[in-house]
Amino acid sequence: MKKYVALAVFLALVGLSFRLFLAWRLPNDEPDDGRLYARIAKNVLEHRSYSISTEEPYSPTFIRVPGYPVFIAGVYAAFGRDNNLAVRVVQAVVDTITCWLIALLALSWAPVSWPREKRRRLLLVALGMAVSCPFPAIYVATILTESCTMLLVVTCALAASLAINSRSRLKGVWLWAASGLSGGVAAMFRPDSGLFLAAVGFTLVLVGLSRAISSWRSGVDRANDGASGGARRILIWTLVCGLMLTVGAAAAMAPWTIRNARVFGLFQPLAPQYANMPGEFVPRGYIDWLRTWVDDVKYTESFEFPLDVGPLRIEQAPHYAFDSPEEREQVAALLARYNGPPPKPRSEPPPPASTGPKAQEPPARQKEPSPGANAESDEETPEADDSEADEETDDADAEEETKPQVEMTPDIDAGFAEIARARIARHPLRHYLIVPLKRAASLWFDTHSQYYPFEGELLPLSGLDRDHSQQYWLPLFASLTLLYTIFGVASAWLLWRDRPSRRQLLLLGLLIFPRLAFLSSLENPEPRYVVGFFAFVIAAASLSLTDLIWDGWLKRIAVWFRRSESKTTASKSNRL
Repeated sequence: MKKYVALAVFLALVGLSFRLFLAWRLPNDEPDDGRLYARIAKNVLEHRSYSISTEEPYSPTFIRVPGYPVFIAGVYAAFGRDNNLAVRVVQAVVDTITCWLIALLALSWAPVSWPREKRRRLLLVALGMAVSCPFPAIYVATILTESCTMLLVVTCALAASLAINSRSRLKGVWLWAASGLSGGVAAMFRPDSGLFLAAVGFTLVLVGLSRAISSWRSGVDRANDGASGGARRILIWTLVCGLMLTVGAAAAMAPWTIRNARVFGLFQPLAPQYANMPGEFVPRGYIDWLRTWVDDVKYTESFEFPLDVGPLRIEQAPHYAFDSPEEREQVAALLARYNGPPPKPRSEPPPPASTGPKAQEPPARQKEPSPGANAESDEETPEADDSEADEETDDADAEEETKPQVEMTPDIDAGFAEIARARIARHPLRHYLIVPLKRAASLWFDTHSQYYPFEGELLPLSGLDRDHSQQYWLPLFASLTLLYTIFGVASAWLLWRDRPSRRQLLLLGLLIFPRLAFLSSLENPEPRYVVGFFAFVIAAASLSLTDLIWDGWLKRIAVWFRRSESKTTASKSNRL
């Protein structure tokens, strides 16, 4: 027992060291979402307003749920304003705790028939896989929600798994309440985490119905109506547990919902889908057009991120974004209207006309400083201040003149909406099935190397950046994704073969597939949205890894070595 505890502590320390290294050596404050979260946190601390404004009156907003900004504000209050290093260090600790929870989740999913020794090995395998997984670890170095959200959603799934396995009704009730509370708080960090909470709720309902049907088929109700194991009582108890799950979630989401109702007069329990305030224009037609063909994050970076910020180039769209040359011409015309006229280069005023003898005179010499003046003084004369101010004004005017005047207007958006409707009508199967499947594959089988120095796409191989060693790192990361998937599928088969463990398999499937389907329906397939899945995949994959390697291959290898040694010993004795 002591060796298992010592090894587990060692693995946790290794995981913490790895994450602290990432936080210290690979900090990344570039994502715009991170800047927005930090701005809200500073406004909360300095102006007592949940606002994204940079100047008065600091109008309140609800385009971001409050969990992560409040977390950042708490770290700023404890360790200093703008101390993002402290945020990253705290996230490193949070992610290490998540690794422990993943190991406990794997333990709760283990078949009941497994002996204690095998369960201890499972705990170590799951912990080792969690601390060594590079995909979620890198997010401790960013100012993004992933690290905190993973802690909460794994807690939600762990509490639900323990509640399903619990034989004590009182303990089960509190576990369901804890699952709802952690799931509700997770939704306050990332709104789409509410789908994890919904997965837990559907699992509770389906498991309760399955138990009730099994009890009814066994004849318990007909033999002894009202027995403790009867279908009626199972359904009532499922209802009670569902109520506790709902109360826990509502307790987490109620303050934000009440605040939005009081400030804005709206029922807004989560952030709006398009991060817009009431009355703000949302280019839904353009978004619908993107949904008809965007299947990779690189097109999101070219056609969504620059929207209303920079020009959109039709040359960056693939051929399958258009069904005909006529459609391509329509899109090109709309984009031309969006991009507007090209910015005019700033014209400098012509030099004054030179006439008369004065024009031939050399420029006046600069006035020498008087002997009593301090030539090294840092103070500047008013003339110098005015000159620098004029230069800054000229630079600002030049930048404003050369800045592209782009705008997605309602008329342009309506044109994209018409094109989108026509594309959907021509190929409904493509829109509702094929393109979402492509997005799902792109999300899942990405290299998940975002925010590493070598981030990028594996294919085409000829495009790998050798200066950043992409030819080594990206194949490794892609191979890890494939291995986790293979072992996860093997674990699903293992849970299916063990009948009592099918409830955990149901939970695993509901945690992953509905949210993956939702993300695949969006026009922005960013791989970081699916990083949270790997917590559940690792918990599941550790089951097959423990069963196949520790109790399969290694045991066979050990038996083979014993037989070889016995044969060697027998041959030596025969020679003597």
